[in-house]
Amino acid sequence: MKTKIAAAIALSLLAGSTFAAPTFYGEIDASVDYLPEDNASGTSDKDVVEVSSNSSYLGVKGDEKLNERLSAVYLAEWAFNADGDSADWTARNRYVGLKDAKLGTVKVGAHDTPLKQLSGVVDTFNNYVANKADITGIMTGEVRLANVVVYEAPAVKLPTGAIKFNALLATGEHSGISKGNGASKAGGRGLGDTWSASLVYDSPMFVAGVAYDKAVPTTFAGRGMTNASVPEVTAGVANTAFAAANTLRAIGRLNVLDNSLALKALYQTSEVEGENGNDVAAANVDKSDGWLVGAEYNIPSAKAWTIKAQYSANSTSFNDNSDDYDADQIMAGVDYAFSKQVKLYGYGGYLTLERGDFETKQPVVGTGLEFKF
Repeated sequence: MKTKIAAAIALSLLAGSTFAAPTFYGEIDASVDYLPEDNASGTSDKDVVEVSSNSSYLGVKGDEKLNERLSAVYLAEWAFNADGDSADWTARNRYVGLKDAKLGTVKVGAHDTPLKQLSGVVDTFNNYVANKADITGIMTGEVRLANVVVYEAPAVKLPTGAIKFNALLATGEHSGISKGNGASKAGGRGLGDTWSASLVYDSPMFVAGVAYDKAVPTTFAGRGMTNASVPEVTAGVANTAFAAANTLRAIGRLNVLDNSLALKALYQTSEVEGENGNDVAAANVDKSDGWLVGAEYNIPSAKAWTIKAQYSANSTSFNDNSDDYDADQIMAGVDYAFSKQVKLYGYGGYLTLERGDFETKQPVVGTGLEFKF
């Protein structure tokens, strides 16, 4: 009898409680990419057709109101491979936190840096060719960090827009930098030995932002989508290096012609920060400078169609006064949106890697389908 009474009380308490249901969401993005080799060096060409999973993921998030001002928030995301080519369920953003209507939001967990978040405003070909044809392939700064505390300030409303401030503090937990399972780990032992912050002005017509990373681990001298079997610009010519970096990034986006045309730009510069876990090759890196210009045009008479193009470049200089390592990438494409959730797209592009007399070239052409839910 006592057991039945206890069960009845528990059920009545649950029935009388209200819990906000979690939101399940995600994205599946798969493409077919043709990468013909343009660097045959006495060997047979290594033309490749790849099926790529372009940052496909699943997530769950929620917001539980605690009182008139305070809410508890949570989010967890897992990346998976839509092409079935490798292991699934690598870590993406995940956190638990508190949101105050007047003071802002604090999150604890793993998170994209505020500097990385700026690229989403301007990188037209974000995630294309398995993240190798976007700026991740050739530039520094596209980092998700583990063991972080994030603060998002309330937006400051202005007559024409709003100003937003975000900051991230990371701890290396008394270890060196490392590449994790979807989220990299900072160095140092204290919270804030590694940090990132951004300030953004956001309006319907114009978006401008600036961000800074301090000792955030990233890859210098990236290779992009190169597919050469015998590349001229090899690791022996220009070493790719994983190292902590101090990076300054600025972005801008201008929406004109009744928001049919978006003009985009990015500039950044990075220097190596001495940290345990840096690749040996990073000691020879002087700095890395990257930039981007792009445009998207949504055809007014055919709203489902969007034409887009982008040029991005990155130059890495070295302390031994040897030749700079230059990566230049041009992409163009067209989207057809069946709905807000489903998009069919096609594109073509060309990557050039150069250092001194050495040059590696890589064209690409592909098509893909994106489904958001």
